[in-house]
Amino acid sequence: MKLRRLPVILVPVAIGIAMLAVDARAEPVARARSEEHGRPEVVLDRLDLSRAPSAVPEEDYLRKALEKEARRADWGAGRTHRIEYRFRVDELTVVEERGVVRVSCTASGWLPKSRHATSRLSFGGAPEDRAKLVHHVLDLVASGVVTRLADMERKRRGAR
Repeated sequence: MKLRRLPVILVPVAIGIAMLAVDARAEPVARARSEEHGRPEVVLDRLDLSRAPSAVPEEDYLRKALEKEARRADWGAGRTHRIEYRFRVDELTVVEERGVVRVSCTASGWLPKSRHATSRLSFGGAPEDRAKLVHHVLDLVASGVVTRLADMERKRRGAR
C-alpha cells in the first residue's frame, strides 16, 4: 500500500519544485514590469490665472482639483517617469439672470512640444449654490483638460 501512495505524494512535491524554478526565473521580469507600471510623477509646472481675475480666490481649490485629476488619469508612463504640464484659466464668468446662476469657464493646458488641450463649459444652477457651482465647473474643466493631456501623452508613448 505504501508503494501506491508514494507517487501520489511525489506529484505535489514535483509541482512545487517546478513552480519555484519558474518563479526564480520570472523575478527580474516582474521587477522590470513593476518599475514600468505604476503612476508617474505628474507636476503642475505653472497655473496661470492672469486672464481670469475672478478665478484667483479659487486657486487653492483648482490646484487640488488638478492634482486629483492628474492622479486619476492614465498617462501611459511608469512610476520612474516625470510629466510636467501647464494650466491656464482663460475665462471664468458668473452671471445671475432671472433667478439662475450661470457659470462659464474656458481653460487650456499644455504639455512640452506644443501639445495643447482646451475645455469650455457653461453650467447653471440655483443662486444659493453659487460657490458649489463654481467648484463643480472648475472640477469638470480640470478633468477635461487633464484627461485630454493624458490621452495625448499616452499616444505619444505608444501606450494604449
